[in-house]
Amino acid sequence: MTGPAPVMPWGGSPEWAGAPHEDRTAEVRAWLRARRGAEGARRFVSRAYTALVLLAGWYGLFVAGLLAEVRRRPFAAHAAVVEAVLPAGLATAAAWALWAALRDALWRGPVTPPGPDVDWLLVLPVRRRTVLLPWFALSAALWTAAGLLSALAGAAALAATGLGALGPLTAACAGAAVCTALLAVAAAATVQRSRRAARAVHRLTPWAVTALLGVAVQTVAAARGSRVRWLETAELWSGPWGWAAQPVLAAVGGTAPLWPVAVFLLVSATAVALWLAVRCLGGIPAGSLRARAGATGGVLAGVLAADPRVVRLATARSREARARGRTARWAGRLHAPRFPRLLVVWRDAVALAAVPRRTASAVALLLVAAAGAAAAGAGAGTLTAAAAGAAAYGACARLLEPARLDGDDPRRAAWSPRPFERTVAAHAVVPTAVLTVAGAVLALVTGGPGALPVVAGAVPVLVAAGLVSAYRPPTRTALLYGSAALAGTGPGLALLWHAVGPLVGVTTVTVLLGGPGAVGVGRTTACWAVAAVLLLWARRRAAALVRP
Repeated sequence: MTGPAPVMPWGGSPEWAGAPHEDRTAEVRAWLRARRGAEGARRFVSRAYTALVLLAGWYGLFVAGLLAEVRRRPFAAHAAVVEAVLPAGLATAAAWALWAALRDALWRGPVTPPGPDVDWLLVLPVRRRTVLLPWFALSAALWTAAGLLSALAGAAALAATGLGALGPLTAACAGAAVCTALLAVAAAATVQRSRRAARAVHRLTPWAVTALLGVAVQTVAAARGSRVRWLETAELWSGPWGWAAQPVLAAVGGTAPLWPVAVFLLVSATAVALWLAVRCLGGIPAGSLRARAGATGGVLAGVLAADPRVVRLATARSREARARGRTARWAGRLHAPRFPRLLVVWRDAVALAAVPRRTASAVALLLVAAAGAAAAGAGAGTLTAAAAGAAAYGACARLLEPARLDGDDPRRAAWSPRPFERTVAAHAVVPTAVLTVAGAVLALVTGGPGALPVVAGAVPVLVAAGLVSAYRPPTRTALLYGSAALAGTGPGLALLWHAVGPLVGVTTVTVLLGGPGAVGVGRTTACWAVAAVLLLWARRRAAALVRP
């Protein structure tokens, strides 16, 4: 439904962009303030009053009780462990926050005005930086508020151990958190502006995640008494994440003799990053802003429907187009097979070859699963076996993206004269072959020939469970709204319904293959029977997607 075009102060239309030398920014902003001013002021007063009542009148009581409990120092017995993990732990937390902001900028970013604002305002003869600056300021304020809340929680936890007074700890944590938050927002704006920066974040993701996980392992080792002093010093001076940790270390009496220098570097880097971010706002492409505005709505719809797949697709559509690498170009030149029955298998193999990152991440998850399976075989417990099964299922899920795409849109298989449900078994060929070969190699390295039956039994079950999840129907409304009005169990039931296939697969692998001792033919055959049942279930789900 469309209405008449809004009348502008100068008599133009929204599609008219004017000459480059004509600047109507002041007129447009005055026109918007005249129509939004009263309503915006009422909304601001209402939200401020609600926040004040909640924070001061309701949560203020909890804060008062928390402060009274902090004065008793209930965590004093763990002071030595906390002090040991602080250098690496604080640097890891700050680095994770920065990396989360950079990854968020790939699909949303700190500058995401609503779709109507993008479609209507940015085609006018206005200065784009002036129009987008309020949205950047809003993101900076939200990140700063989140940083302050995290800083207050961290300061209270450290004060409860008796490592320092609450006042100095709050000042140190708050200053470091605010600078880290503003730096993260500024870096995210740069990634949103520059395609080259976005591609760099894509390329560096595996290395960055590996480094962050390594520092997390170092933190756990420090908690167990194995500290590497020179490595902690290198991390504290390696970048803003380490600079932000040093004033907190100084507040608890740790080793940070040059923390004023670190604070100066952190504040300077934050100021320069904010200046550069504000300057680059005007260069954000309008097409990127439109895609991100649509992605935000899609993510909100997926969250309200409790459908993780919708959320993932919405974020994937808004990401910048990546440059095709040599592997993708080589895969695109492969010739299709002569036999039509092999077309689905060929498409899955080409898709896997075009994105080698999926195979690499699947192998990494298999390494985690192999380590967990070895520990479970040595008697580590059922929880370890379940974690290993979950990691192995994650490896399967990484290789089943073509099946999920067919499940999202059955029209992708309209070229095939065969029924849609017959493509389900074909989608299992490539993941099963890749995971069986990789799992067999890892089993021989970590567990010996006795671990091969575990691979032979687990891979078909987990691949079939992934196919059940790939061909799931839309979320049932009865699950979302079938519970009591104030119970709030609807979203949880919907998520459980989406995860029923993986839960069955991981539970089967844990029960039949996760216990100590050798795995015999009987348990492997039982796994194959469960895989056959799951495959039939996936076929029924696929048939239901195209049934009129």
